[in-house]
Formats: sequence, C-alpha cells, structure tokens
Amino acid sequence: MVSAASYEARKFGVHSAMPMVQARKRCPHAVILLPNFRAYREFSTAMFRILEKYSPLVEVTSVDEGYVDLSGTLKLHRAPAWTVADRILREIRSELGINVSAAAAPTRAWAKMATGLAKPNGLLYLEPSRATLLVGCLPVSAIPGVGKKTEDILNRAGIQRVADLATTPRESIRRLLGLWGDRLMRIATGSSSRQIRADAPDGQKSYSKDRTLEADTTDYVFLRTLVRQLAEKLAARLRSDGKGATTVTLKVRYHDFKDVSRSISLKEPTNLNSEIIDTLDRLFFLTIKKRSPVRQIGVKFSGVGRPALQTDLFDPNRQLRRERDRIVDAIRERFGFESVLVSGCGASNSHSRR
Repeated sequence: MVSAASYEARKFGVHSAMPMVQARKRCPHAVILLPNFRAYREFSTAMFRILEKYSPLVEVTSVDEGYVDLSGTLKLHRAPAWTVADRILREIRSELGINVSAAAAPTRAWAKMATGLAKPNGLLYLEPSRATLLVGCLPVSAIPGVGKKTEDILNRAGIQRVADLATTPRESIRRLLGLWGDRLMRIATGSSSRQIRADAPDGQKSYSKDRTLEADTTDYVFLRTLVRQLAEKLAARLRSDGKGATTVTLKVRYHDFKDVSRSISLKEPTNLNSEIIDTLDRLFFLTIKKRSPVRQIGVKFSGVGRPALQTDLFDPNRQLRRERDRIVDAIRERFGFESVLVSGCGASNSHSRR
C-alpha cells in the first residue's frame, strides 16, 4: 500500500492507501522508497523543539503535525502572530531542510482546514474579521473528521459548503448526524472552544490511533485484524519511547455515528504485543455488536509510565516475548510494517483509509 505520495505523483492519480500495483500502473516512473521511521522520529523531534522555542503551548498530534498557541506573541516576541508563524516556518526549512505548511486562525479546527490551502510549503493567515468568509467557501469535506459518508449525507441535504452547514438549523443537523452534528456545527461557526493542550514535561501521557473505514462493515474478522494492527503499531511506539501503559481502550463508531468505548486497566504498565492484544480481544467481544455496521475503530493506551520489566514467576516466557517484539520492531522499522505479519494480522485492509 502507498503510505504517502509526493505532489508530483499525485498529479498521476496516486494517493495514500492505494495498492502499490495500481500506483505503479498510474505512475510507472515513480521512485518508491521504503519507510524510515527512525528518520521520521528524528525530524519530528527536531521540528517540535523549534516550535517549543516560540510558545510554551505546543500540542503534538502526530509525527508531522501539531498546534501552537501564538496568542501571546506580542508580549513574548514583540511581533504579531503571523510574523512569528513565518519565523517558525523559515527556521524549520533552514535548520531541517524540509518543506512545511501552516495556517494561523482563530480556532484550531480552522487552522487545520486553512493549512490544507497553504500546501505545499506555504503559510496562510486568517484575519479574525474575515476568517468566516474564507472558511465558509470550503467544502464540508474540509472539516476535520468529515469523511466520504458524512459528506454524502450532508450533500444530499443540500449542504455543500461550510457556510451552508453554519446556517442550517442545529436541530436539522442533529437529525442527520446526531451528537456528531453538534461538533461539526461548532467547527463551522467558529465557536469550537477546544484549547491547545501542551504535552506534559515528563512526556506523552497517552497513545492513540484510529481508522475510518471506506465503507461501513460487519466483517468482524477484518475489524478484529485491524484492531490488532493498530495495537501493534502503538505498542511499538511505547517500546521505542521506553514506556508501558496500564489502561487499554477500544473505541467503536457505528454507522449511525454512535460511539461506544470500553477500557480495561492492567495491574502494571506493559508494552508487550501479546498482553495488549489479549486485552483488546476481550474488549472487542464486549464492544462489537452483531449486525451493526462499523464506521470507525480506534485504540488508545493511557496510564503511561515505565514498563514492568521483571520476570513473572508464573510466566517464564515473558522475557522471550519481549525479545521477540524487539526483533519484530527492528525488522518493521527497516522494511515496513507488512514485512512481519503475526497470526490474525494478514487480512486485507481494503476497507480502510488513513
């Protein structure tokens, strides 16, 4: 599968989550690179260190994306927010030699939406008094979290643009999308109050990963496989950071946008694939409802701390499993996740998108 595609490749119709066979047909002269997660982490760490020089409020949301609160720049840097944002991007490009795009806006959701317009390698500033006009012209698909199905539901109701959504009666949106519609309305009207949460000084407190499906499904074998894949990727990040988690959470969003989540807390922090997957298997059978199509599924690890490394007298193979996980991590880091597939993790992922 294509993990990411350059802008040059996208011109030929190549996009992420596309089968590599299809990508080669569309762009036969493409240069194909294997993932290099060690390099990604190094550049990510360096980038966020630059951001933290300009604001104490930096929230990391992925390896290459985050939010920075620039509301105090006049006092802190004697410059307006857009000037500081430009300085940040220039420093990242100069120090790391990579392209970077950003947007400054009154809300974090609008900043994310506007960043899409700034790509590639640009900066867009939404002046508060005029931000509503620009955001209102965007398609509803530009709103974070709006996938193809939500877009289709809104479009069938005559809601094409963000401005259409912002002026639709709230009760009408709630009938279409339930409580999920309330959040979309807050984003569309610029009234979303979600603040930037700075990472704790002692490191990341939770790890999460979710996947929205291309089509709602009741294929529970596939769903269980997907849950395991998400868990293994997160567990590898825990091990890389020298951390373990005590609480494992499974979240499921059904076709009617109803969210259900369940958690299990362990006696001690762990980062072993076998222990985490066993816990998620229990959660899966407690959470998944038969004959109810699933739209999105997610895994979260919390209660993060130092992992328990001592040998269990009642489980002498624990150290062996830890060593096996370490070897698998090394292989996957070099050759990609699909280079090692454990039992139950070889099903097709054609249902999902990144």
